[in-house]
Amino acid sequence: MTGLYIILGIIAFFVFLFSVRFTVYMDYDKDLKLNVAWGFIKFRILPKKEKKKKKKKPKKEKKPKEKKPKEDVPAEKQDNIIKAFYKNQGFSGVVQLLRDTVNAINGMFGGIFKHFIFRELKLNIIVGEADAHETAVVYGKTCSAVFPAMGLITSTCKVKEYDCEVRPNFCEKERTARFRVVFSIRPIFATNAAIVLAFKLLFKVVFKLLKNKPQPALAAKPQPAPAAKPQPAQTNSEKTNKPNNENNIKEDINNERSI
Repeated sequence: MTGLYIILGIIAFFVFLFSVRFTVYMDYDKDLKLNVAWGFIKFRILPKKEKKKKKKKPKKEKKPKEKKPKEDVPAEKQDNIIKAFYKNQGFSGVVQLLRDTVNAINGMFGGIFKHFIFRELKLNIIVGEADAHETAVVYGKTCSAVFPAMGLITSTCKVKEYDCEVRPNFCEKERTARFRVVFSIRPIFATNAAIVLAFKLLFKVVFKLLKNKPQPALAAKPQPAPAAKPQPAQTNSEKTNKPNNENNIKEDINNERSI
């Protein structure tokens, strides 16, 4: 019984840990600030802390090595949404971040987003070009990309504070974007969704294998022997004629011998 209690205690401990909310704080205004909290523990991810530079010791000169021919490098893995935005910040980066979020919601792991809770979802974009006509065109394209994406997020996830504003600037050339996002999720929901997805994929693979499995060749069935044709029954006249014919043949043979 003690072993059973230990196992149940370990399971309860992990269930409790996975039930604690995981919160992400994202602020962008020319620079990205990213903080992560799990329960009462908070970590700063971006901007990274500057490490103290150590004095470099003079290195000895080394002989140049012969360069080897480069081998084929496998294709790089795609970055996640936040990492991709970190590499491509700015106005275009914010618009691309919204597009990537829409693709993620409509993708394979879209069911996880139903458990996201946005405490804050605020976006402010200003669009200005040198010409009023160009400003109006860019403003229209920006609105067609931003508002449908924000609408999908608000309809899929739970959002408490929401503010989205896209303004044109006809006075000067300007393209700025800033946002503040605070969302949280319980890790247990993410693990459950991943397990359900894994089982769905497994069943699909098994079903395809069973469907495409080659059927064994059927053995040729033995054909039945042809039925014997029934012979016609003999009449009484034929039966009486048979012994008469035999007697006639015997008489002929005896006559030939006497001759």
